[in-house]
Amino acid sequence: MVPLAAESAPVMWKRNLEVYEAAVRLATSGKMRGWESIREKLVQKGYRRVPDLLQGDKIRTVLDICCKAARDKKTEG
Repeated sequence: MVPLAAESAPVMWKRNLEVYEAAVRLATSGKMRGWESIREKLVQKGYRRVPDLLQGDKIRTVLDICCKAARDKKTEG
């Protein structure tokens, strides 16, 4: 018998990956101001784990950089 934690780990990993992918898509869209607006948007869309997954300084910095680059690119074009 497989322990419950082992059964749910791949599912949890996949859901976490979906959140990160959605965050990056929003960041590169040119429509978001930064990680905080991404967090709000994803929570509105029903991603409940977003506050936990976007806690780290590294992911927040990456999302902020992506948002700024996408906005800058959008204003150039």
